[in-house]
Amino acid sequence: MATEVPGAAGGSSRARPLLLFLFAVVAAYLLIQLGGSAGLGQPTSNLPASQQTAQGSQLDPAVLDVNLEALEGERPPLEETERNPFRFEQRRQPAPPPQAGPRMPEVVPMPGVPAGPPQPPPPPPITVRFIGQLDREDGSRVAVFVDCTVGRRTSHAQEGGIVDGRYRLISIGLQSVVIEHLDGRGRTTLPQTGQECAGK
Repeated sequence: MATEVPGAAGGSSRARPLLLFLFAVVAAYLLIQLGGSAGLGQPTSNLPASQQTAQGSQLDPAVLDVNLEALEGERPPLEETERNPFRFEQRRQPAPPPQAGPRMPEVVPMPGVPAGPPQPPPPPPITVRFIGQLDREDGSRVAVFVDCTVGRRTSHAQEGGIVDGRYRLISIGLQSVVIEHLDGRGRTTLPQTGQECAGK
């Protein structure tokens, strides 16, 4: 007595649709291959004469004329372009050359003019020389000067006094004096010299 294995019937029922599906795929593939080769492989000569004549009358001779001379012509040079498939950008046309307009005359810069009123000329040099000092009995001190440009003209003055009618004595030191013009310009420190006018 044969014993049925449980699940054997179920296994055959599951395999049956799979086999049918594979058979259908193979049959469809064969039909496509046979049908395509039959349609493409039919020669033109098997067509009726009326269809061949109709196809021949539809062809335009101008279409069949190939201009082979154009292939031998000079080709334009290739332009270097940067290609980016992720960026859309319109091709920029080159800017037109600038048009030459009327030439303007060159402007020569003027030399700089100092602002404000003109500066006064520098004061003349102080021509007297400090040759020594004297202490008076009242405790005041006097500085002695000589002007060698006009001979040996000697003059003396205290601090704040006038020297030779042209200068003002500001201060008297141990070895020098401070003197300036009467208008306050050209303040100068004169060292004490031991001789009045050298070579005179």
